[in-house]
Amino acid sequence: MKLVFVSNYFNHHQKALAEEFIKIYGDSYKFIACTPFNEKRLAIGYRDMNQAPFVLRAYENDNAMNEARELINEAECVIVAGMPVKVVAERLSHNKITFMQSERFFKGPLWRDAVRFAKYYRYDGGRSSARNPEAKFFLLCAGAFARWDYNMCGLFRDKAYRWGYFPEVKRYDDVGALISRKEKNSILWVGRFLDWKHPDLALTLAKNLRAAGAKFRLKIIGSGEMHDVLADMIDREKLTDCVELTGALPAEHVRGEMEKAQIYLFTSDRCEGWGVVLNEAMNSGCAVVAGEKIGSASYLVKDGVNGLIFRDRDADDLTRKVSGILGSEGEISRLGRSAYESVSGLWSAGTAAKRFVMLSDALKEDSSPVTLWDDGPGSFCGCHTV
Repeated sequence: MKLVFVSNYFNHHQKALAEEFIKIYGDSYKFIACTPFNEKRLAIGYRDMNQAPFVLRAYENDNAMNEARELINEAECVIVAGMPVKVVAERLSHNKITFMQSERFFKGPLWRDAVRFAKYYRYDGGRSSARNPEAKFFLLCAGAFARWDYNMCGLFRDKAYRWGYFPEVKRYDDVGALISRKEKNSILWVGRFLDWKHPDLALTLAKNLRAAGAKFRLKIIGSGEMHDVLADMIDREKLTDCVELTGALPAEHVRGEMEKAQIYLFTSDRCEGWGVVLNEAMNSGCAVVAGEKIGSASYLVKDGVNGLIFRDRDADDLTRKVSGILGSEGEISRLGRSAYESVSGLWSAGTAAKRFVMLSDALKEDSSPVTLWDDGPGSFCGCHTV
């Protein structure tokens, strides 16, 4: 069987899953890159991952584009991610099994979301394949709210399956030893300083914890438009003795900081379609505290089992959740170990690739809903469940 994955460009978040697909499909797996590698990433030292041997760079010339079209139309199975439906329009007209991988549809201002929907409907060629219950066109939900958003538009009803992003998993010989070495009462926040990521919530938490007399050290890693706002807040609230603003760090250094931190904060709102940083923090054995509207949160985190979920943008609830585990070595260890097991097992690239083969085989036979697993990648979302 030939599997083709179509996206804008190949990046490090797709590497682990691609390697697992290659183990299964060998040379029959191809990744089609429709645009050059991101120039901003190249400028900060990333290598051009479109040069991988299994990547077809469709943007290079007409021959490459024609080869890409042939692969898309002839393959037994195609996944299209981050690209308009028009790239698989011909394939859909022949009702060949096709998956669209997507984060949630409605993230920002209503006008922008309306434009995105209009483009989707236009590229669907008026056939509305995603509305047709008989069409072999299915949604891989890269986030817990994708199914709901598409269903609200009448798309992919009873045809949505849990999915996500599957970054490389670091394996530790003794995860218990990793957790025991973590810095006591350490809290970490990592990301771009954007309003919808709410780094200021981490500072409000620090203010509340200090007022309660808690002992802790908060490290904030990143850069962005809110830098001056955060720096001013640290000075105004006199948090310099318990908060460190490090600036941006290389990816490998960030993972090192995660390995040292006991508690990881993830404060984004609904604009965070997935959030691979959550996979990475859980893989590092952190006790994660994540906002309820983050796309990956309710897929990866079972509240009280392998992490904690707080109400969207609610600083008081965030404070309660962190206060409940801060200083509790046993609880932090339990949550961190369970988090590691979740992303190294159920939510790993290896599990996702194996399950995808089973799911696609089942759906080739019958386009009606298929329920092979109750949870994890490839499990059926249903029409009225997250």
